[in-house]
Amino acid sequence: MIERLPYQLCTFFRLRSGKGESLALITVLETEGSTYSKAGSQMLVDENGDFQGMLSGGCLEGDLAERSATIMASGVAEVITYDLRSDDDVFGLGVGCEGVLRILIQPIVAAASYEPFAGLVRELEHARSVDFVLNCGATEVGHAQILAPLRLLILGAGQDVEPLLAFTAALGWEVAISDHRPAAIARLEAGASASLACVAVDEIDSHFDLGRYDAVIVMSHNLSADRSYLRTLARSPVDYIGLLGPPHRRDRLLGELGEDARKLDGRLHGPVGRQIGGRGPAAIALEIAAELQARFSPPDQR
Repeated sequence: MIERLPYQLCTFFRLRSGKGESLALITVLETEGSTYSKAGSQMLVDENGDFQGMLSGGCLEGDLAERSATIMASGVAEVITYDLRSDDDVFGLGVGCEGVLRILIQPIVAAASYEPFAGLVRELEHARSVDFVLNCGATEVGHAQILAPLRLLILGAGQDVEPLLAFTAALGWEVAISDHRPAAIARLEAGASASLACVAVDEIDSHFDLGRYDAVIVMSHNLSADRSYLRTLARSPVDYIGLLGPPHRRDRLLGELGEDARKLDGRLHGPVGRQIGGRGPAAIALEIAAELQARFSPPDQR
């Protein structure tokens, strides 16, 4: 099973574990028939019953939260099977998915140094994927290839970046934004779900480890800035580089890059975004998010 870890789970974990709170990690081991989530999907539940992630569209989460409280208290992992094939509104949960889910619930507590989830999060800081062994006590019950959260660097903090941030947050991506204009960064500081930096356009490779990012989107709306960004990115290992703007603008920038333009062959996507129609910042943001989601989803989810 292959699954990408949503960045919200990492944030939720760090906040709770930083306060010494107990958590339960819930992982779908296998499914049969029609189910909302598939093998590898994960969610976290804290000791107050609040959860991050969703495995059933909200149908099973309440029951999972109750079971998680017991498991956190006992410290003993448990495998649970939900067989919803004969579920009904009167005697069952009324889910209507008509499938089977086999789920592992593991206690993630301070006494055990929050393992194994702490180790997973730590490893994914430096790796693109981790082979995550799933144990119920001393028994191995499965394993999953967990991909790091999609890491996106946005170069440019204009007003049209805000709807894009709404999509990236909902999709669970880890996002960083850089702009050389202090006012542009300051405008986002109040509520941006991203790390923000005010960096000179010709210094981004000094400030950011560009090899860490899955994708970079250039959208400063400034020809000089975009040209400098592209020149630096051409010499970087970033495999996906998106450029906002029409084809004639892209061609002008490539012409001005000279020999560096060749280094962008196969990596530059401009105009960035899957062309699905619409106008304005929200529609453009949707197109960018759709293209990245299609490209970077695990193979079995495309």
